[in-house]
Amino acid sequence: MIDYRQVMKFEKKNVEKFLEDFDINYERDVDYTLVALDGDKIIGTGSCAGRVLKCFAIDPAYQGMGITNSIITKLLDHQYEIGNNHLFIFTKPKNIKIFTDFGFSLVEDTEDVALLDNKIEELHKLLKNIEDQRESGAIVINANPMTKGHLYLINEARKQTDLLHIFMVEEDGSTFPYGFRYKVVKEELEEYEDVIVHPGNDYIISKNTFPTYFYKDEKTILKAYSELDTKIFGRYFAKALNIKKRFVGSEDRDVVTKNYNETMERILPEYGLEVVEIPRTSLDNEIISASKVRALLKERKFEEAYRFLPEATIKVLKSEEGQRIINDRL
Repeated sequence: MIDYRQVMKFEKKNVEKFLEDFDINYERDVDYTLVALDGDKIIGTGSCAGRVLKCFAIDPAYQGMGITNSIITKLLDHQYEIGNNHLFIFTKPKNIKIFTDFGFSLVEDTEDVALLDNKIEELHKLLKNIEDQRESGAIVINANPMTKGHLYLINEARKQTDLLHIFMVEEDGSTFPYGFRYKVVKEELEEYEDVIVHPGNDYIISKNTFPTYFYKDEKTILKAYSELDTKIFGRYFAKALNIKKRFVGSEDRDVVTKNYNETMERILPEYGLEVVEIPRTSLDNEIISASKVRALLKERKFEEAYRFLPEATIKVLKSEEGQRIINDRL
């Protein structure tokens, strides 16, 4: 008889070992794992990380016995019990059918990855709420934290479009949590009548929260992430907001960002968008970057860090909340 139960913290190494046989990584952000057992032997598993279902594997000798369906059903029950009703699955395209049978809908897929959503009507509702057919441009930023470099990119973009949409990446894996970052950007840009700052949402995907468990090599992971995120932006957001230009800062050093920019240049023209690369600005011959600012803050070189920051960032960093983040996260 096959039993199903939650894995305790001390048992996770057994799940890691089981997943290794499938070339699957047991990701660090997993907060709930279920195993199927034949006696003491693990024959199947599935996990949750927040509202994302992931890390599925079934022993080949036990496939075709409905174990996958049982694991998915039990994971869904767990999510509903803790109040998570809007759920997502990232998986290989060959597995789409498994999850659509459970009421999940395909948001987008690429050669390497598919994103499914059990409440895709939420996406359509979001798009309806922000719909605007004025021709526009867009920037997606993390702003971790917002620097004069971000402000320069925004102001240069404003010269090339009558209306600019700013999308925030919503994830708290960054040094500065999403609420902090959004507040700073909103405050800094509140007097710009030609700029609309959009709150983060589930469909602007962060590299930090993109599941990588089903691929071992970093090259495939970067390709899967950048293609999926770019196609979602082109298909849904660019269409709803009549976005014709996507502005990005030039990037020579960071491999992830460079790869992402190249992916956009390849894919977005298919959706009628031009990718406009704006050279990064510098101060005293030094490129302004958020990573440099974080390093200076970590060393408690506040005045030096403030040279690279706009007023809104400095103000919030000096607040009780800002000081707490610096002390706790840096």
